[in-house]
Amino acid sequence: MKVTFPHMGHSTVCFKALVAGMGAEVYLPDYNNLKQLKPGLKHSPEWVCFPFKTTLGNFIEALENGCRTIVMATDCGPCRFGFYYAVQERILRDLGYDFDMKYLPQGDLLTFEWAKLLKSMCADKTLFANYLVWRTARIFMMKCKLIQDVEYYEGITRCYESDPGETTKVGKKCATMVDQANRYHKLRQLRSKIRRIFREIPQRKRNGEALKVGLTGEIHVTLDPFTNHNVKRKLGEMGCEVHMDLSLYDWIKHKFHVNFHRKYIEYLSKINKKIGGIQMDIGGEAYWVIGEYINWANHGFDGFVHTYPFTCMPEITAKSIIQKWYGDKIFDLPPAFFPFDEHAGEAGFVTRLESFVELLKIKKEKKVNGSRRR
Repeated sequence: MKVTFPHMGHSTVCFKALVAGMGAEVYLPDYNNLKQLKPGLKHSPEWVCFPFKTTLGNFIEALENGCRTIVMATDCGPCRFGFYYAVQERILRDLGYDFDMKYLPQGDLLTFEWAKLLKSMCADKTLFANYLVWRTARIFMMKCKLIQDVEYYEGITRCYESDPGETTKVGKKCATMVDQANRYHKLRQLRSKIRRIFREIPQRKRNGEALKVGLTGEIHVTLDPFTNHNVKRKLGEMGCEVHMDLSLYDWIKHKFHVNFHRKYIEYLSKINKKIGGIQMDIGGEAYWVIGEYINWANHGFDGFVHTYPFTCMPEITAKSIIQKWYGDKIFDLPPAFFPFDEHAGEAGFVTRLESFVELLKIKKEKKVNGSRRR
């Protein structure tokens, strides 16, 4: 059985482990690119979310190269993501492709429906398959944690590197190391090794000039560099220390009901009900985006960057609330909002990002000089 799945930045390493761990052959789509995106755009509804178009492009590429099994995650609730797999399956069948669409329900992972999906990819139908499910899930979670570490160290290291591009090279190297390690004890050893490798990157002297910027938004757009025009890397190269709590590991822990950070930022949103704090999950990451904004404002961050698909109504709702809060001076954390679709040109995006960072530097300089005068 040859199985494929959508590409989503470094997190693809983790998805690969799920399929390979059950003994199935992996078809790994190319990193998202313009050529691959074209058929996704051609066959998608015009106003659908941008991740729908990129993932459809992944599937068409895989089917054209002989893959006949697709795995797509799905969810419950108001977000359109819950309908991706069904609509994409209908589109692909209308195009004449013959394949098996397997969907991964992730509304609540404690139902263990994901275990049935993993077993369906295993050729061995004996009780040994149960052991493979447990082992694969364990390896998957460990890889998710390591990829989260890689993303974290990239964000806080890039703005200090003395050799431009070195952090990006090290990040790719570490992701490859995680990909190639398929034993739990080797993955455990990688955690300290990854930290050491990032610390060995030559750094210029820290003079306290780096801006602390929080990056969050809809999960696919925020984690996939092609989709968001590599916003995290660009922020780092502009002198920003980028903090991003969002990751595949963070999301999986949330779906297993053990993510206490998410519970805390949910609490922050709820207690601000009188000024517009969202009280429940309305789709996308809107509920948690609001909480992250409050959290980072309380911790004295210099800026906040919110990325999302152009037509994502939940994220637009969060954007409107945050804009009002900042405009009314309820929170003193300057926000920038970047919606993405196939029409989002990189040149204009970079210009807006540079302008935002320059304004943050001016604001920080005024704050520092003002405190010195006092």
